[in-house]
Amino acid sequence: MSEEKKLNNWQSVLLLLLIVGAVAVCIRLKTGGPMIGLFVSWLLVYLFCKIFRVNFDRVIGGAYDAIRVVVPTLCLLMAIGVMIGTWLQSGTIATIIVGGLKMINPTWLLPLTLIFCAVLSLVTGTSYGSVGSAGVAMMAIGNAMGINPGMVAGAVICGAMFGDKLSPLSDTTNLAPAVAGAKLGKHVRSMLWTTLPTFIISLILFTILGFQQTSGSYTAADLGGYISALDGEFRLGFVTLLPAILIIVLLLLKVNAVVALGLSSVAAGLVSWLYQGRDLRSIIVVAYSGYSTGIEEGILRTILNRGGMGSMLQYVAIISFAVGMGGMLDKLGVLDNILRALVKHIKSDGTLILATLLVGYVTSLISCSQPMAHVLTGRLMAPLFKERGIAPEILSRSLEDSGTLAGPMIPWHGYCVYMAGTLGVAWSAFFPFLFLLYLTPLFSIFYGFTGISIKHIDKEEAAAEA
Repeated sequence: MSEEKKLNNWQSVLLLLLIVGAVAVCIRLKTGGPMIGLFVSWLLVYLFCKIFRVNFDRVIGGAYDAIRVVVPTLCLLMAIGVMIGTWLQSGTIATIIVGGLKMINPTWLLPLTLIFCAVLSLVTGTSYGSVGSAGVAMMAIGNAMGINPGMVAGAVICGAMFGDKLSPLSDTTNLAPAVAGAKLGKHVRSMLWTTLPTFIISLILFTILGFQQTSGSYTAADLGGYISALDGEFRLGFVTLLPAILIIVLLLLKVNAVVALGLSSVAAGLVSWLYQGRDLRSIIVVAYSGYSTGIEEGILRTILNRGGMGSMLQYVAIISFAVGMGGMLDKLGVLDNILRALVKHIKSDGTLILATLLVGYVTSLISCSQPMAHVLTGRLMAPLFKERGIAPEILSRSLEDSGTLAGPMIPWHGYCVYMAGTLGVAWSAFFPFLFLLYLTPLFSIFYGFTGISIKHIDKEEAAAEA
């Protein structure tokens, strides 16, 4: 019996408060982020297991099971680090920056970034790939132009999440309807109601921000000086763009993301060796430790002095401890206790959808995993949607509006950690500009209480859908 014992409501709340406190203290004291606080959360779980006589071996097994799910993300992060370092050394980033400075009007950079990342993510079905390729390039151009990096990162993330959320090739776009019992086509069409209006609003907002950034007190950087400095450090030309072209082609061909990043890094290494005149040792050093420029200009040093597998290890630690903590809390029954408390007072379609979104955010906060958020939320809410006769695509839409989009808004979530590490921008800098991510659920709630786009089906239709 002790193997099945779980925490009760007050024990769950106490444990969560202690975990949040540990993470908050580390962030507040600026001791390197939430890593140590998340590590302490494992010790707190151990103490709770011993005090309340819960089998710790079973609980820690939940942590390892959860971590196995995100191993591909951890590998992806390290591959991104290698790619960024090799792209910098090969002159790929420098060529993109110079081309962007010559071709793109700074006023239109933000809306162009949103559209570019959205299209690439929609076509490839991966926000990871879109951020790691188009996102990195647009961040470099934006930094050189003197545009607020938080705004550029916000545009990158909004665009990437728009495509990832709607693309039939995306894993979340397929998982959500599978959990809810909806058909993929109906699921995508249902999401257009909440996602398309917010994308248009986001586009307008980023356009306004672009005009504000480049007017008034805005002082254009010495773009000509930057171009000269980059041209002096690297041999620029079409050859240096081959690694970037290669990764986009591989993503379009649906090659595994880690493999695509690796092949692009190898291509960049070859360009560094054959075109930039670097030796093999320096290429390997940069792949692990990142690139270091000799340019004295501060902005260019910020752009170029980064990358390498080693730069991503701290983010690997955050994801490992955060996701493992979520797996342990699930085994302890903490998630079930909180979820049951949230669904007690559902009296209308609007409150049901609101509760579903809240459950999605809670599971995302605790599990730090999109698949787990979808599965746990869908498992709990599906019977309630059937009871009220609401079509399953409304449930699957709600799962995406919260569980999919919540990731970049939670500092310790795997998605947010990936975005911050890849783009080189802190969560606090880009969070205010994630317009698409926090406007979409507002539309979902509005539709729930007004009945707009909320489809009801009878039992016969439900059976046919199943």
